[in-house]
Amino acid sequence: MDPLSVRLLASRRHGCAPDLELAARLFLPASTARETLSARAPGLVVGHGAGSRAANHEDFCLEACRHGFAALALDFRGHGCSDGVADGPLELDIMAAAGFLRDHPAVNPALVCYRGSSMGGFYGLKAAPLAGFVAMVLLCPAGEDVILDALKDGDTEIDRDSEAPVHGAGDRRPLAATARWDRPRLRTYFEQQDSRQLAARVDCPVLLVHARHDSQVPLEHSLLLARHLHTDTTLLALEDGGHTSAQHDPAVHRYTASWLCVRVADARTTWMRCDAGRGLQPGAPGRKGNPGRKKERSTGFEPATSSLGSWHSTN
Repeated sequence: MDPLSVRLLASRRHGCAPDLELAARLFLPASTARETLSARAPGLVVGHGAGSRAANHEDFCLEACRHGFAALALDFRGHGCSDGVADGPLELDIMAAAGFLRDHPAVNPALVCYRGSSMGGFYGLKAAPLAGFVAMVLLCPAGEDVILDALKDGDTEIDRDSEAPVHGAGDRRPLAATARWDRPRLRTYFEQQDSRQLAARVDCPVLLVHARHDSQVPLEHSLLLARHLHTDTTLLALEDGGHTSAQHDPAVHRYTASWLCVRVADARTTWMRCDAGRGLQPGAPGRKGNPGRKKERSTGFEPATSSLGSWHSTN
């Protein structure tokens, strides 16, 4: 299944009309002829790390398609083939991608999820309250302190995926990418962020995946997020690998896609039970939370993880 190259418009600033052109790659499942809304595919926005691009996450998007998702891998502003520079409010790019999926005829607009790596994980937290995701996966999510330190050190490729080996793919490596940064605006933006507050605002189930030996974003950051997330939260701690290895590990891909399928099934059941006259749709923009889904200590889903490491649910 070959991806479709698409272009979409994002706002440069909150409250501004969308006029920034972004590039993305759309992966549709084999069967997209859905006669009813409830039968349409769930959507999945895929956000990359700093200095990377959408094409580096093709393997995961293909796995998500095999699980029935319509996956949209986004080039953030200033990255890949997108216009502009990375200047701070990249959550608006995620909002534009979620809107694109909701408008697509093959996608159920009430069932849109997110999967973000490193910097993309941070921006998933930032976008979540307005994006209305039914579930999120954050892989080694970066905190504002990591990005500020990188800016201070003059590192323009903050957490570049292109330096990571691809597990199980022979000698193939992710595509190199050069990002364009507005460093003063980016620094001002991140000086105003607090990941703890962002986590507290999330109201959908979250899967945190982090390598125990990540030297760029320590595991402690995901533990911090887990303490501040007031929703159904699962933490998968990988015994092996580093900062970017989970993003390209086929076993993690399968685990992630399966976890998302369970959360989508929960949301689909809730959505179908909602009173159509009241217009309650889990994950729809402008709606707070998923009705009937409370924070739980156990997710009820425990796939085999012998090849991944340890995992647990947390309050």
